[in-house]
Amino acid sequence: MRAASHIKLLSERFDVTLAIVGDHGAEAEAYRRLAPDVREVCASVIIVSRTSFLHRGLVRLHRRLAPGAGFLLHNLCEALWPVPAIVTPYIPAVAELGRRLSGERFAVVHCFRLNSGLLRLLRRGGVRFGRSVLDFDGYESQAEFRSTAAFRRLVGKQLSVVTWLRAVKWWVLEALLIPRFDDSIVCSEDDRQRLRRRFPGTRWHVVPNAIAEPAKNDAAGHGRFTFMFAGQLGYLPNWDAVLFFCTRVLPILRQAAPGRFRVLIVGRAGGDLDRLTGIDEVEIAVDPPDIAPYYAQADAVIVPLRGGSGTRIKIIEAFSYGLPVVSTTIGAEGLEVTPQADILVGDGPQAFAEQCRRIMVDDGLRRRIAAAGHELWRTRYSLSALAEALAAVYATQQAVSEPRLREEPALP
Repeated sequence: MRAASHIKLLSERFDVTLAIVGDHGAEAEAYRRLAPDVREVCASVIIVSRTSFLHRGLVRLHRRLAPGAGFLLHNLCEALWPVPAIVTPYIPAVAELGRRLSGERFAVVHCFRLNSGLLRLLRRGGVRFGRSVLDFDGYESQAEFRSTAAFRRLVGKQLSVVTWLRAVKWWVLEALLIPRFDDSIVCSEDDRQRLRRRFPGTRWHVVPNAIAEPAKNDAAGHGRFTFMFAGQLGYLPNWDAVLFFCTRVLPILRQAAPGRFRVLIVGRAGGDLDRLTGIDEVEIAVDPPDIAPYYAQADAVIVPLRGGSGTRIKIIEAFSYGLPVVSTTIGAEGLEVTPQADILVGDGPQAFAEQCRRIMVDDGLRRRIAAAGHELWRTRYSLSALAEALAAVYATQQAVSEPRLREEPALP
């Protein structure tokens, strides 16, 4: 969502060659999956899909070994691999991209996330560019170090060691790659301050996450106060948040609530959902084609996160729908929110349950928090606010003086 918004805005200033690199399977199929509104604003689209040696080897071993043994071997290989496993497909893919674009000249190379920020491989392939910008939307090493402690009970002591090693690898990778960029973009002032102290030679900019104004959707009658959680359930911080709420907060809220309520969990598949199906108040919607109807049913959005980094698009999205939000401190981290004014914050099961109870019983509080959150979205996290922030990053870039990017034939 963040990348798509940036591409559309950058296309108003530059001719954009969009390069999608990594392990995406068939390149033609990956092209077809690209959102039409993104594809249309690009001067050209190049997709480079490469499968890493590590991934190919693990797939073969998984086929030959029992599931448990394959899982342990996967984590052992990830622990021993010199870079975060998720980065490995990008190394051959970016190298191939450099060969395909050899001799080309670009005004700017704008890399989304550190995975693709392998500038040396582009230069080695003969790609020339005047400026390099890294869109650093999440402080990966910080998120992994935080997860090591926060999720030890979920993944176990042995896997928490793997998480700690992955955090160290991200820290080293950040140290190697970030100084190579002229500018870096982060989502929040908190991340800018942390990273500027670590990398004072890089120009740091804050470009917040943003959400387009949602289409109006008539609420469906449901008869019970509805709390909603939205997120990818395969992402460990999200799964931990769901378990934390359903197993530790919900029993307290059940005793304190003035009436019946339900918890609507909406998102991409992941986690052991069977652990939640026996809870009366919980309803799960996996991989919905459209999330808007679920927001229309919600009375409040919960964000009980205890790990991760960056800023939570789920909170901004809730604000855009005019819904009040109950969050933890970590969940609201990086957003310019004010507890008790535009969001309710509670840490720990008892405190979080109390804030949920308040939003249920106090109609005035619920309306006030919702209205203030919506206004914050409009002024700070809407697409117009994003356009202003991104324009400031490129205010000194004279795109008209640079040659236009080449017209690469689109994939079929």
